[in-house]
Amino acid sequence: MHRFIARCAVAAMFVCASAAAQKPSPSYPERPVRIVVPYGPGTGPDLIARVYAEQLGRQSGQAFVVENRLGAGGKIGTEAVADATADGYTLLLGGKDTHGILTHLYPGWRVNPEKDFAPVALLARIQNILLAAPKLPVSTPQEFIALAKQKELRYGTPGVGTNLHLMAAYLESRYGLKLLHIPYSRSFAEALPALARGELDLVVAGMPPAMPLVKDGRIKAVAVTGTQRSRFAPDIPTFAEAGVDGLESGGWFALFAPKGTPPAVVDWLSRQVAEGAKTQSVTDKLAGVYAEPAASSPADLAKLVHDETLRWGKVVTESGIKIE
Repeated sequence: MHRFIARCAVAAMFVCASAAAQKPSPSYPERPVRIVVPYGPGTGPDLIARVYAEQLGRQSGQAFVVENRLGAGGKIGTEAVADATADGYTLLLGGKDTHGILTHLYPGWRVNPEKDFAPVALLARIQNILLAAPKLPVSTPQEFIALAKQKELRYGTPGVGTNLHLMAAYLESRYGLKLLHIPYSRSFAEALPALARGELDLVVAGMPPAMPLVKDGRIKAVAVTGTQRSRFAPDIPTFAEAGVDGLESGGWFALFAPKGTPPAVVDWLSRQVAEGAKTQSVTDKLAGVYAEPAASSPADLAKLVHDETLRWGKVVTESGIKIE
């Protein structure tokens, strides 16, 4: 009997040790963790952050709270996290804008996204979409390009220098199009209703806010980015099908921590994201906002950031976009 109790005690010790190894410390997280989203409420990044915040809270038993710090195409929120204490309690929901584009738009920017953040994990990917006003005689990428060569078309985006702006600027410079950029920096949510009313000709957006209006027939979908059609909208062609290359990459969103965050914390968070991404709950909720789960290791995310920085630097240079 005594030997049985002793064996149980030893087994319990191993179980406790294994459980402790799953966390960076016995107490982390011991208070709510902030996920700063550098965009407004209701945007694709915001919705994706809230899906994972809920899941991470469920897994850890501690609250993960989304905080919107919008402005300057993601610059303000990014700076806030770069300046935050590197203790794992302040994280950034970043993406192509924050970790691929901004550094080229602001050459003197005090933040270096590759050096001032610890990559944690990818969260999700979405496809971007070119949308047209109901009465605009455009339904395909070819028709859009042909019309935009003949007359100036007004298009809206979340702001100057955002990846959605650069997507249109890339098309403009490559095909010699006549496009007038109208940024909706204060509230991109106003751009889609303006398109439906015919106040804009085109809008470049992520799929999450656009698809409800497309399904209602209030606006038209011209083409999506990506190497293949979206499973959420299989009837919408890709730019690649029309022979337009360079737009194979859609949007991606990931978690980042301030530089100096303990590696054990970063690794634990990365594992939690990977675990959450496999759940049916996260898959279903992301599908509800037209996004696909896409977890990764910190090292894989670091490589993605490096590649995107090089890629978008070339686009910025070729398009001649400058932030005054």
